[in-house]
This record gives sequence, structure tokens and C-alpha cells, in this order.
Amino acid sequence: MGKDILFLSISIDPDEDDPETLALYREYGGSDWEGWLHLTGDFDEIETLRWVLGAYDLDPELDSDKTEHAGIVTFGNDNTNWWAAVPALIAPEEVADAIIRIAGNPVKQPR
Repeated sequence: MGKDILFLSISIDPDEDDPETLALYREYGGSDWEGWLHLTGDFDEIETLRWVLGAYDLDPELDSDKTEHAGIVTFGNDNTNWWAAVPALIAPEEVADAIIRIAGNPVKQPR
């Protein structure tokens, strides 16, 4: 964690989740956050990233309601260009299994 694996939590509500708020959130869970970054930024850039990652709803009304966004874990292997996503609220063992399948797969995918 932090060397070969890096977690990025990206806020979809930068007006609410400013850097100070995210710092307070990190204090809540203890101090072992090495390799896990909590990010916020420009709304338009976050929106672009959200769409590129496929973290949006096709229904514009639902998509615009921030309370309706389901958490997802999107993960990939930069070396092989394998990417996948799973619901954030499934069992942690299932998330880990999915990440291991992608991270440990040595077959390069076409770009």
C-alpha cells in the first residue's frame, strides 16, 4: 500500500468537501492512511473524471442528485491497462479478490 497500490478517494462535491473537511475525515479513521489519498478539486475537472471512469447515471435527473450516487471502487493496472469496478459496499474480501485479479494479471491489453 502506497508503493505498488495507491487508493484515491475523490469527492464529487468539492463545495462541501474542501481540503480541511477531508483532513478532518482522515482523523476520524485513525492515522494509518498511508497510500490512500482523499482528493477534491475543481468541479468541472471532477465531473470530467467521473464520466471518464464511468461513475455516472444515464438519467440526468438522478445523476445531478449527489445523494443518489452509489459508491464504486474503480481499479486498474497501469502496466497492463486492465480496469474494472465493483460496488464499494460489497464484502471487503470481494473487493480485494477483484483487485488482486486485475493487479496480478500480467497480460497486456491493447490500448
